[in-house]
Amino acid sequence: MQSNTRYRFVIQSLAILVRSCIGLIWASAGPLLPLIMKEYGISRGAASWFAAAAPLTIAILAVPLGIGMARFSLKKTFAIGAFLQAAGILAPLCTSYAPLLLTRVLFAVGTAITVPVATAIAAEWFSASELPLLNGITMSFVNLGNAIAFVATVPIATFLSWKAPMVAYGVFALTCATAWVIFGRDKENHAVSDLRGIHLPERKAELSVRQALTQRSTLLLSFAVFGAWCLGNAMGSWLPSYYHEVFKMPLEKASSITAIIAASSTAACILGGIMPMRIGRRKPFLIIPGIFMGLSAVSALLFNNPALIFLSVLCFGIFSNLQTPTLFTVPMELPNVSTRTGVLIISAMQTGGNLGNFIGPLIVGYLADVTGSYLPGFFFCAALSLALLAAGLLLPETGPKAGKIGVTQKAVSSI
Repeated sequence: MQSNTRYRFVIQSLAILVRSCIGLIWASAGPLLPLIMKEYGISRGAASWFAAAAPLTIAILAVPLGIGMARFSLKKTFAIGAFLQAAGILAPLCTSYAPLLLTRVLFAVGTAITVPVATAIAAEWFSASELPLLNGITMSFVNLGNAIAFVATVPIATFLSWKAPMVAYGVFALTCATAWVIFGRDKENHAVSDLRGIHLPERKAELSVRQALTQRSTLLLSFAVFGAWCLGNAMGSWLPSYYHEVFKMPLEKASSITAIIAASSTAACILGGIMPMRIGRRKPFLIIPGIFMGLSAVSALLFNNPALIFLSVLCFGIFSNLQTPTLFTVPMELPNVSTRTGVLIISAMQTGGNLGNFIGPLIVGYLADVTGSYLPGFFFCAALSLALLAAGLLLPETGPKAGKIGVTQKAVSSI
């Protein structure tokens, strides 16, 4: 049976803190890009690699790490990932651009480990019915980290040094990793976990690695996060620079406006965790964001009006994150999917999504170098975000009402 001990809330709180480091460190890339270009005298395209190095690393390593992590303790594996996320603490030792990129690669390796393992930890300590809300709460803290990074990075860099934000966020990540080592634990009787979570009375038949990674639902989910994260990372990385250069905003103000995305994303993740539980369906929470995510992004780019900018950025934050709890819940609800198989599917989603994260900033940066405008790259990424809509239309309904819908359809067809 699922553990009812209160200590599971301590475990999940520690996991959430480690996950929040991802949002804090990831989002700091956008505000730091202009400072990095100035410090090293590099182009926008070259600077884009600071934002793109992390998603490329995760895209390459997520699936191999997902397969390999199944052999080791959840606590130890999560600790390794958590410590690697603190690599930014080494920034003062980086005297050139290449070593600085290496710290982002190490952070990315840690992220590739902690995201799927955190999902396994939640599935091990909590019931399946609690996962949508739990995923929403977790992602809200990740987005809160994004908001803090957008607001705090430039002031910290201004008053101390441009490397100071990376050091500060690295220290926070190191503290969270240390807390996990001290207070984290594997679930009783599962000290050496194979990521399969709890032993259910009626265990689902387990798919092979190949079946899990190549089934239609896995490909659709990977395609969905590819498009959504491509636009999300493009906006997060370059929107401060766009507002600073094109709308002539001070960089600190531009970063603060971008923080609205992260702030609204926090509320959207909570809402996106509660509503699927209440409604009992998943597909609407992919289809609706798939329609409006790209539209709100385009609106935020075209109108140099404070009220319209605020409204558009607010809507983009909502529609770029309303689907996140659903995306991380559906893999655990698919037919013939155990917790371990669900983790493999999430690893595949990380690969697809981080390919999108990787190409988004590069598309915007290099097209801006070639055309002199940020808009072509932004518009291309907005078109790719329609992948979320396509996946929402084609995926099966996995929510609790899916069975009721099927029964009703059979009854109608028999009349």
